[in-house]
Amino acid sequence: MLGRIITYAVLLLLVCCPVVAGDGGSAAVEARGALEQILDLWRLEDYEGLYARLEHPPDRGWDYFAGRIVYASRLPACCWDKFQDVKTTVVDADTVIISARVGLELEGVGTRFVVRDFRLHRTSHVWKVPMDVILDLADYNFQRIPRKIYERRLD
Repeated sequence: MLGRIITYAVLLLLVCCPVVAGDGGSAAVEARGALEQILDLWRLEDYEGLYARLEHPPDRGWDYFAGRIVYASRLPACCWDKFQDVKTTVVDADTVIISARVGLELEGVGTRFVVRDFRLHRTSHVWKVPMDVILDLADYNFQRIPRKIYERRLD
């Protein structure tokens, strides 16, 4: 009887907590750190660095991204307001879904919080998030004055 209870408890833990099994724990920790870095790049307005950490379709390149992000009406908040209530689900070794409460600063309003799922994918050892997720959170508005006129240097 006791053996059956222990077996059921172990099976329940494996089904309910997929992050615990295998290499998922390290993938979850890496992905969480990567998402925090992505939010920091955005807050610092390092658009080159941010763009390198985004997955984007071929028809939506740098010009599309830069033309919208400079009109962002929101930026990630600083410090502990940036990233709260984090829940991580490991899909496979290169895909992690992070559900988090993200603090976003609105000009003249203060910090507002949004609960969002982020699907991070690892490509060439770099965790990336879809570009549309960041642009959606930025809530770009073409009627506002752009943060800065940004010209990309071509090397």
